[in-house]
Amino acid sequence: MPFRVDLLVWDAIPASFKTNIEQNLLCCLNAGDHRHERMSSSSDNDKAHHADRGTCLPPFESPSDNNELDELETLLEHHGSDHSIISMSMLDGFLTAVVSGPHLIMPSIWLHAIWGDEQDQPEWQSEAELERFIDLVMRHSNDIATTLTYAPEDYFPVAPEFERHGEWVPLIHDWCGGYLGGLELAPWPTLPAPEAAALAMIAEPLEKMPTSQLEALSNEHLQEQATKARFAARILHAHFLAQRSERPARPQPVVAPIKIGRNASCPCGSGKKYKQCCLH
Repeated sequence: MPFRVDLLVWDAIPASFKTNIEQNLLCCLNAGDHRHERMSSSSDNDKAHHADRGTCLPPFESPSDNNELDELETLLEHHGSDHSIISMSMLDGFLTAVVSGPHLIMPSIWLHAIWGDEQDQPEWQSEAELERFIDLVMRHSNDIATTLTYAPEDYFPVAPEFERHGEWVPLIHDWCGGYLGGLELAPWPTLPAPEAAALAMIAEPLEKMPTSQLEALSNEHLQEQATKARFAARILHAHFLAQRSERPARPQPVVAPIKIGRNASCPCGSGKKYKQCCLH
């Protein structure tokens, strides 16, 4: 019998599984803040950053391999609709925007958005299939977040390649569409000129590369668009990473001392009245 998720995919996930996801997200966010602080003070610890980058990731280990990405894309295609993300490239762009923005977006929001509206939520064959999907998508999300945070030079968008004129050429169109879709989940503030230009680089392929006109674009132009998208993603992630690290720490709640009456029993357990014991 199909396992239907009527409201949010999040609602159907076992509580222990959701706790692991939330802890993992918060841990990665904190790790990013600490990483920026260390980079601001010194650039000699890069190897240490790489060495400890996986420590905050259990139970979703990174990176995800190609077999897992193929499995994830199969699930997207099988359960998706006309309003869903149905390609691995689009999901990669979507998740890149989710982990790059100024706000922490919880899985309860973006897992639902992957599929579209309420009526687009999938019917899973079993709870195990749902958990497998969550595991795979979280692995990939973690891979993106940790790479952009700790080794941004190693970040590459997931984009299909096709052979033309003896060359393999990346097609970044779906990735860019997914990225812009991720921006709709939470508002971004007005960007400074360099970051605004970076975002324009991501939007550019959607304006200049409709699939119906693909043949009109040269291999060099398609490669340039993919390269621009890669560097733009790094610029935007770094911009908001720096802002998060500069935010003041949340004020800690002030715990008022417990008031004890003079004639009450002393909390030390002596059996005496408070005024005859620890009050003095």
